Amino acid sequence: MAGEIGHVVYGARVLTFLGDAVSTSSYWNGTLFPDIRHLGVISRHHTHPDNVTRDSLIGTDDFMTGLRVHAWIDSTREIFFNAQHMKELLPWHPFVPHVLKLYEDVQLYARYDDWDRIQRTLNAIDDGERSFVHDDEAIARWHSMLQDYFKSLPTDESRLALSRAIGLSENSAQEINVVFKMLAEHEKTHNLMEGFWRHLEELLQ
Repeated sequence: MAGEIGHVVYGARVLTFLGDAVSTSSYWNGTLFPDIRHLGVISRHHTHPDNVTRDSLIGTDDFMTGLRVHAWIDSTREIFFNAQHMKELLPWHPFVPHVLKLYEDVQLYARYDDWDRIQRTLNAIDDGERSFVHDDEAIARWHSMLQDYFKSLPTDESRLALSRAIGLSENSAQEINVVFKMLAEHEKTHNLMEGFWRHLEELLQ
């Protein structure tokens, strides 16, 4: 699964592939909504449809297209990392899969140049979000967490804040940054990220 910044950057790349099929900012709400599951308000299978392919990304509306793009990115990324034997390439730690997303977020942040647009989109709740989670307070809390995280290139402090916000203990939140440094010092971590970007580009040709 990709991180939240990753979903914006990858979602922007897929958007160029979709072209005129998407016309509203609801796409971004859909792209960023599925991981609200971290707040415990909905289960993953409700927001991550199975068997989405490159040729079935278009949903019933722009929100659902964004949601389907999110699910496709997650599954495509998982297949690629498994094929690269990610678990054997990188140092072992139970937090590695999660921290890999956070490292990826740092690497990708500069590849998108309109974070203000994403911030503005998250100022409002989309009807598509309400169709899944009937709790505006929870949706607004998710949006606020994302807005805080998207403000600038992630740091130890913003990773701590995000980890706490999704319910990790203080010890686990601190350990996230320890593992982050371990992965950042490992050349194969960067190679995996770049490899997936190239793979995605090939799929979208």
